[in-house]
Amino acid sequence: MWESSLNSEQSAAVDALAARAADVDGFDPLNEEARFSRTPGAARHLLVAGPDRLVGYLVHSPGHRTAQLVVDPEHRRHRIGSRLVEILSTEAPPRLWAFHDAPPAQGFARHLGLVEGRALLVMGRPLPDDTHPAAAPDDGVRLRGYRPDDAGALLAVNAAAFAHHPEQGGLDADGLATRMNEDWFDPEGLIVAVEDGRMLGFHWTKQVGELGEVYVVGVDPAAQGRGLGRRLLRAGLDHLTSAGCRSVILYVDSADTVAVGMYSSAGFDVVHRDVLYVPATKEQQ
Repeated sequence: MWESSLNSEQSAAVDALAARAADVDGFDPLNEEARFSRTPGAARHLLVAGPDRLVGYLVHSPGHRTAQLVVDPEHRRHRIGSRLVEILSTEAPPRLWAFHDAPPAQGFARHLGLVEGRALLVMGRPLPDDTHPAAAPDDGVRLRGYRPDDAGALLAVNAAAFAHHPEQGGLDADGLATRMNEDWFDPEGLIVAVEDGRMLGFHWTKQVGELGEVYVVGVDPAAQGRGLGRRLLRAGLDHLTSAGCRSVILYVDSADTVAVGMYSSAGFDVVHRDVLYVPATKEQQ
């Protein structure tokens, strides 16, 4: 039976299930979106209880038309995952994320008749021991940390920059507030580019221990072509270095060749791929 939200006990059980899977597989089977979707109306959830603990979980986001699935390592190959996908398939096409695109996930996708529909590249690079900030160009654009009254402008720039992005483009005020309530949020790590009082772009960084993340870089399409993306990227990397990060990662859609090229030229290499598997079209069958 579908659940429209998860209570604290169910959330803890899902987290424990994901942790058991991560211990065996070497990576987290659920992403940030899945963990933010536990409030009423954000997503739908299927839970499979075993004798003494949760053994299967599927979360489906109707808005993004994607699902995430995890099965307890000790209960795999018992059709738990297949049954969860069968339930999903009665109402929506199965579009499943496979984080790290591990061989077992590839085999499961083939068994279901799914094919690669989209890929996110996870890229990373080491950070230097100290910063050497470049001189700011005298072009009227100022970089500074985020302020509470920037929220509306930030959401507008984000919507314009990611108008065709399935997840990021849909960020709203509630989603922004949720992320800013996370322990890792640092307003100085959300760098905005402003000209004559107008926000042109931003680089939202994230830090967990010594690992930094290029969380989001967004530039208003009307301000593109001025090198703002590279300037914001460099400023964010300098911030993470100053904050004590030793390395940094990012997620970028493999189809966004401009962004991939920018990150590659900044020293980032592909670490692994996250793949969205979708039903095959007639031409692919």
